[in-house]
Amino acid sequence: MRTWAARGLSGSALALAIAVAPIGAQDSIYGGQERQFAGHWSDWPNSYSATTLRDTGQPLIPVFEGWYRNPDGSFGLNFGYFNMNFEESFYIPIGPDNFLEPAEYNGMQPTFFMRAPPRSREAEQRHYRHESVFAVNVPADFTGDLVWTLRYKGMTVKVPGRVQNDAYGIENLQATTSAPLAPAMRLEASGEEARGQIGPIIGPVRARVGTPLPLSAWVRPLTGEPHLVFWFSHQGPAEVVFSPQQGQVDGAGGEFATTATFSEPGEYMVRVTALQTLAALVQHCCFTNGYVKVSVTP
Repeated sequence: MRTWAARGLSGSALALAIAVAPIGAQDSIYGGQERQFAGHWSDWPNSYSATTLRDTGQPLIPVFEGWYRNPDGSFGLNFGYFNMNFEESFYIPIGPDNFLEPAEYNGMQPTFFMRAPPRSREAEQRHYRHESVFAVNVPADFTGDLVWTLRYKGMTVKVPGRVQNDAYGIENLQATTSAPLAPAMRLEASGEEARGQIGPIIGPVRARVGTPLPLSAWVRPLTGEPHLVFWFSHQGPAEVVFSPQQGQVDGAGGEFATTATFSEPGEYMVRVTALQTLAALVQHCCFTNGYVKVSVTP
């Protein structure tokens, strides 16, 4: 499997590796520097440190994780993001400040960008980045760039997704790793199963502000081992509170139920991720993402 994940580092050394290794071949455009993608990480503005996670005031960085080939010959382009703040989140609605080009691929990217996870145990800092939060399928003859643009605080940040470079190739459903098979998932008791980075998608379902909405994911591991399940905010004007936010199903599979509580009305999408170990995200393979669209009224 081909991956550039940083391993075995800690502290500022790891933060530097995250800033250089996974996104070193990507381009950032700040403060009107309308520069073409040059195949390298551009300079940060003087007010930012590319190697430090802080409570507030640090950047939000879109990340192209890599591409994988689908059975029909098309490609999946996988994206995540790196919010370098422990306390500051971002809400950037889909539109002129948050879009994919070509426009026909617009719509699945997050609009609510969660904070960096709390400081974790030594050698677990690799999970600060929100990895592989959405993927987009492009046809087999796609040769251009699929560009994700974010604009915030007067800055413009872009990242190109491209399939021309084999170094960005990753796996989707199966690999020789510590988590070798993506599990099957469904989001309704009688719904269809799906696997991989573009798993089941349902909705919209209806909810009201302040009233917990029951949600479930039925996960069927294909390795016979227990699997972890996580619920996340993805789209919407405010962070969603899940209770519980994470849990586990045994090797035979089963239902993982939660409730989602919304603090503001609007259109939301929540994401559920199932995988055998967190190493699957670092290796960019063998996890399943499901998405639930939710329409929330006062």
